Formats: sequence, structure tokens, C-alpha cells
Amino acid sequence: MALRHLSEDCQRGLAEVMVRRTFAPGEMIFIEGEQALGIWFVLSGRVRILKHSSTGRSQALCITQSGKCFGTCPLFSTENNPASAQALDEVTLLVLPDDQTTALMQENPCLVKTLLQLYSERLDQLARLSECLAMWTVAHRLNDCLLNHAVPESPYPVVHLTHEKLAELAGTVREVASRHLEKLAEHGVVELHSGYLYIIQPLQLQ
Repeated sequence: MALRHLSEDCQRGLAEVMVRRTFAPGEMIFIEGEQALGIWFVLSGRVRILKHSSTGRSQALCITQSGKCFGTCPLFSTENNPASAQALDEVTLLVLPDDQTTALMQENPCLVKTLLQLYSERLDQLARLSECLAMWTVAHRLNDCLLNHAVPESPYPVVHLTHEKLAELAGTVREVASRHLEKLAEHGVVELHSGYLYIIQPLQLQ
């Protein structure tokens, strides 16, 4: 968990005010532009963070898994959510309410440092995403997404993403992602299944 390095007193203070929430697969956790409720921590499941354009196209920024957090941007930059969050699986979350955060940071300076570090990590992630979208080919971006979301499993690493969700992460459309995956499958690099795939051979990133 992202807060495991905090003191026991600070962790107890957080536990007293955090609220447990559960969401079904596909359910929206919060919407871009709405007032932020707080900082969210993932206990189980996966959460997709995404932006919507004025034309209705979606760009997935990342997928956050168990032990990670999201929703830190409003803490330092704006009162509204800069992106939307959606449950990919059955997820269990803990939310640190926004109205409790300021008081807790005043009582526990170590919490400020930890939250700033989490915020910095998110900015680094967004900077890398910007670089990939601007400088990498679509094929390389798709391969990078496959590697980043592969889970070690016997006999091969598995990626639990549909073609559509993979396309959103790579900044392309489903048809392009499907053609690329079919080409990889023809060369024996991946093995395609409904809703997931196996990585059989090393993927090329350059």
C-alpha cells in the first residue's frame, strides 16, 4: 500500500477517517470535471483513469491496481477531477475525504511528504505517456502497453485487456489495435483469447 511507510499513529488517524467503497465492473467511480471527493486507494481490483475529448474519443491514462492510489491531482492543483475513473473489475477502494486531508496533513507532516511523492510519481507517469504519444509509433505503444500490463502466469505472461481498452491506453482505435494483435498472433508472438492474451515471445519496443 502507498502509505505503508507512515508511522503507526499516522496510519491509525487515516484509518479512522477513510471510507470503504466497492464498485462493480464498468461502474464509474468519479467523472471528469466533477468536484473531487478525496484521494482513492485500491485494496483490490483494477481502476482505469481516462480523459474524454470534445468529440467523444477516450484516452486511457493508466490502469491502477491493488496497493496503488489515484485522484491526487486535485489535492495540489484543482478542486475538480481532471479525469474520470472507472472500475475494470469488482474493486474495493478506500477514499480519504478531501475535508479530512488538510487537518491530517497539519497533524502529520510526514503525510505531506508521502502525498507529494505520490503526486510526483503521477506527474512522471503522465510525462512518459506524453512522450510515448508524441514520439513512438502506434505499434511500439501497443507493445509497451502489453508489457506494462502483463501479469506473470504459467505457462506465459497474460494481459487481461480487451482490444478496445488496449487501444485507449495506446492512444489509437480498436481496429488498429486488433490488426496489430492479429499480426503478432500470426508471427507466434502472442496467443489471442476473448478478453485476454498470452505473450509467447519477446515484444519489440524499438
